Amino acid sequence: GLLLALLMAGVFGGLNRQESAYMDRNPADVVVSQEGVRTMQLSISALPPETTAAVAAVPGVAWVEPLRQMTSTVSVGDTKLVAYVFGVDGGTGAGGDGSAGAAGVAEADGAAGVAGAAGRGGPGEVVEGAPAGPGEVVLDAGGAAQLGVGVGDEVEVFGVERRVAGLSEGLTSVACTSVFLSAEDFAAGAGPGLNYVLVGSDGSSSPEVLAAAVNVAVPGATVQTAEAFSAEEAALVRDMYAELFTTMRVLGFVIALALVSLTLSSITTAKRREYGIVAALGATPGRLAAVVASQAAWAVLAATAVAVLAALGLGAVIDRSLPNIELVLGPRDVLVTLLGAVLVGIPAALVPLRSVLAVDPATAFRSR
Repeated sequence: GLLLALLMAGVFGGLNRQESAYMDRNPADVVVSQEGVRTMQLSISALPPETTAAVAAVPGVAWVEPLRQMTSTVSVGDTKLVAYVFGVDGGTGAGGDGSAGAAGVAEADGAAGVAGAAGRGGPGEVVEGAPAGPGEVVLDAGGAAQLGVGVGDEVEVFGVERRVAGLSEGLTSVACTSVFLSAEDFAAGAGPGLNYVLVGSDGSSSPEVLAAAVNVAVPGATVQTAEAFSAEEAALVRDMYAELFTTMRVLGFVIALALVSLTLSSITTAKRREYGIVAALGATPGRLAAVVASQAAWAVLAATAVAVLAALGLGAVIDRSLPNIELVLGPRDVLVTLLGAVLVGIPAALVPLRSVLAVDPATAFRSR
């Protein structure tokens, strides 16, 4: 039961990290999207093409990069995966006076692990292969494993066969994977447009202050710090899955309650004679109750320790066999599970308590 509770907490934590992974590793300080759109998940954002220039002119902006993004599919034969498809542009640098600066572009071109000319909107790192050129894509390794492809193979994106130039890592979740291609290839497959603008600060102000300044320049858009954008992504995951995973965790605690109750009742029944001896030696009912409570505490601690070790072991197995599922267990998850186990252990200890208090000291000297 405790193992089930820990596994549900770990899978839920993994979902949170997977769905916000793109923004968590992105170098942007501020994200601009369509008014009312606060996430990439389950969202469609469309911005006027002049948004990029308007943002670049804001004092404090070091660079901007227009980003194309939509939910589509990546396929090999009859096997299809839902995918976040990103069209990555070269990015535009901007000096403190708002003028586009070559230094910003040059700096962007030096970014590693990108699809397209620069890399501000790329996956962050290409762990195998190379950045994507024309007619190529960078596919996340988790999605590649599910499709059975690698570097040099071809996948279909937007109805066109494209060569896999490189593999990223950590951008595949239970629901979908990620694909990166150049902005030109994206426009050829999905049409022209602009979905998001990534903004980098020159360090002269905090992301919050910069976001406020950008919002003044583009009042018809939603402007958030990258941290706030990532938090919105995680919140959406909680809204979609929290009820399911909470139900599963409660079920795990109920199972744990039943097992602990059964175990303690069996132990108490088996040790009635020993309790009789303790009572005959003058132990008070409170002392006997403390003995039972101590047994419950040790049982809960032992069960929690075993469950944590088992969950970590299963997490390693799952990571190797199911790359789209990530198990993330933190100290908070273990603490919550331990507290939950204590809460179910208390009523479990009360089940055999009545029979312990009713033990007749004379039973200690009767033959079995």
